[in-house]
Amino acid sequence: TAVLKKNLAAAETLLTGGANPNAVIEVVPGFPTTYLVTAASGGSLDLVKLLLKHKAQVNQPDGFKVTALMAAAGKGNKAVVDLLLASGADARAKDEEGKDALALAREGGNPEIIALLEQKLK
Repeated sequence: TAVLKKNLAAAETLLTGGANPNAVIEVVPGFPTTYLVTAASGGSLDLVKLLLKHKAQVNQPDGFKVTALMAAAGKGNKAVVDLLLASGADARAKDEEGKDALALAREGGNPEIIALLEQKLK
């Protein structure tokens, strides 16, 4: 819940104490996701950095094959998108509907992220 509440100090304490940064969680019953997807979707750059520092898998998808990069791109979180790309996020990964981060950025109407991902995919 520390990630869900964007509580950086609590998340750091839990991760330092051995909590699994790649655990699958259900924020909504029947909708499995990951801490990294949740943090990226919420635009929490500091939490994304913390999770990556503790070895969160940058390309681990949620139950719908959505990755943290897709979540951040769709929500318009450019700083998070930049960090995830720099950390090795796969811009070509597709969710279960066949959409990649660029498609989700377009749906979200995020011109900066669209341009960034178009450049990355060249």
